Amino acid sequence: MLGQGSDRMKHQGLTMYGGSAPTKRRIAPASEDKSSRPANGTGTEPAMLADGRLAGLLGLASSTAVESALRSALFDPMAALIANPGKRLRAQLVTMTYRLFQDKRAVSFAAAKQCRDCAEVVELMHAGSLIVDDIEDGSKMRRGRPALHVQFGVPLALNAGNWLYFWPFELLKDAGLAAEQMACLYERYNRTLLRAHFGQALDLGAKVPQLPQTSVAEVCLAGMTLKTGALMGFAAALGGSVAGNPERVLESLDAFGVDLGIALQMYDDLGNVIGTGDPQKCYEDLALSRPSWVWACAATATDAYDYETFLQAVAELPNAQSLESWIASHDLIPMTRASARQHLDLAFDNLQQRLCAANVAWSSRVFNELRQLGEEIAVAYG
Repeated sequence: MLGQGSDRMKHQGLTMYGGSAPTKRRIAPASEDKSSRPANGTGTEPAMLADGRLAGLLGLASSTAVESALRSALFDPMAALIANPGKRLRAQLVTMTYRLFQDKRAVSFAAAKQCRDCAEVVELMHAGSLIVDDIEDGSKMRRGRPALHVQFGVPLALNAGNWLYFWPFELLKDAGLAAEQMACLYERYNRTLLRAHFGQALDLGAKVPQLPQTSVAEVCLAGMTLKTGALMGFAAALGGSVAGNPERVLESLDAFGVDLGIALQMYDDLGNVIGTGDPQKCYEDLALSRPSWVWACAATATDAYDYETFLQAVAELPNAQSLESWIASHDLIPMTRASARQHLDLAFDNLQQRLCAANVAWSSRVFNELRQLGEEIAVAYG
């Protein structure tokens, strides 16, 4: 067992960035005012302008005029976004999967920086996807504030969102990882973005009422796997890579992250119906005919006649009276919640089996912290 001094060293190393270290309340309620939290300089203007980095990336001589123009067109929107952070689940996942294999070792400052940088990478990738999502969905609000395209206009916001698919990998280069790790992570990074865009295509293009009833669950699950699951899988594997694990363990962590992401999305879809998120977005997934696990549960648990009445009730939105009556009479909420719970529990059961089969040392204490994170997801979203 580590002494108290080593424990302090461990947690000092992993709490240098907000929201990533384990706490009694990791997931902040949506109503919590985060306006007083400073923006993390990593990934925005300070990191970009340090030591002539911007000039090197641009391939241009240093120019005050160019820097000023980019500040207005790119860095200021980024600062506005990052100053309003979300729950940072993906950052926490990076840290926890690192600690899962390093819990009994004092963490060096180098390792702490690697975790910090890698946690920021996944959060910035996620932020980019949110910017683009809000534009494509026509959402006006994000995290209780006007969405970025509302504040700065669609052209600047769209460019910023796309930029955030590329800039995080530049940050990953600064993490001090070995060349072999970087090569492996680049493949995972690229695959994650590809899969996320496949998932977004399903989210935008698959109009659920037009799908055969027997295909609804398959399409919804595919969208969740590709869109939400892919980035969560990358986050889990990223933390495991920093911990120095072989590829077979990273694959197990990736699979766990995907499963956890699917469970997260199931609960999030449920929250969109019961109003645990933004009340203004209640029933938004159904009204926009987007793939949602609520659609999937309705389609799989009813016969053709009942499902048709569900579709008719959805078509009456924003008048929700018929829909709410149908949901109550068919126990759709407890059914969806039970399905999400089953998937969440299975994610942890499968991870435990894979870790035991991999014959590697791992911390049962951190595993239980991961489970607690899963419980907090269930409470916060559904």
